[in-house]
Amino acid sequence: MAELSSGRSPFYNRKHDYSLALEICNGIRPEFGKGTPEIYKKLAYRCMSAIPNQRPTANIYQEEENFGYKGKEIKATFDEANKEIPNISTSHEKNPDAVYTSRVFTFSSNLPKPINSSIITSYLDEDNK
Repeated sequence: MAELSSGRSPFYNRKHDYSLALEICNGIRPEFGKGTPEIYKKLAYRCMSAIPNQRPTANIYQEEENFGYKGKEIKATFDEANKEIPNISTSHEKNPDAVYTSRVFTFSSNLPKPINSSIITSYLDEDNK
């Protein structure tokens, strides 16, 4: 979802190695593009939660209260955000060690248990209010 919003692959400028894996376990997540609607970020952060049972199910729209009512408001928010799309630069230099194909990493030490960043935690806490 962050890639759709920014036009850039996650961590495009970073070597995909143990250091990045460790940072991801410690809460780092891809960045969103300028003008990304808060409702989109909120859903994306829920999807990126380190705690699996906090992630939304495939029936997300059935879970959301009053989606039909909020639908027009959500559409207007995205229409406004779409005005930023022409301003998003998709030309960027990728790190040659940023590999986007499936592969197995073998790390000599165990990675820590994944945690959420303070940003994700604040979005998830907002959901629980």
